[in-house]
Amino acid sequence: MKAYRRVQIITGGYLAVYLAALYLSTGVHTGFKLDSDQLIGYVTCGILAGLLGVSAVVKTGLQRKICALLLLLCCGTLLLFARYSVISFNEAFWYFIGVVYLLPVVILVDVVEFMFAGARESTDEQG
Repeated sequence: MKAYRRVQIITGGYLAVYLAALYLSTGVHTGFKLDSDQLIGYVTCGILAGLLGVSAVVKTGLQRKICALLLLLCCGTLLLFARYSVISFNEAFWYFIGVVYLLPVVILVDVVEFMFAGARESTDEQG
């Protein structure tokens, strides 16, 4: 699988896990709670979903690199929100804590691999 598609798939998985963590951390039978404690998380998840949609239709290599960096930035933002308690979670968040902290690192590695894959291919063609 190409590195760009891997970035998209893992980012989509991260989005789904983060939305599940937001939804389940609102309490029993509460559903989506759109107060000031969690609204910023839902808005950032919406931006990430929009970026995923845009990243699926871009064609050129430069646009893909920009989209990969924006996806990484948005996932990093969600990670920082969870790390520094910008979004309030309850004890249900602990079910997702490993994945919420691990997947952005995996996305970072894949984005770096994607960025340098083009440079590696061009040096192979020259040598």
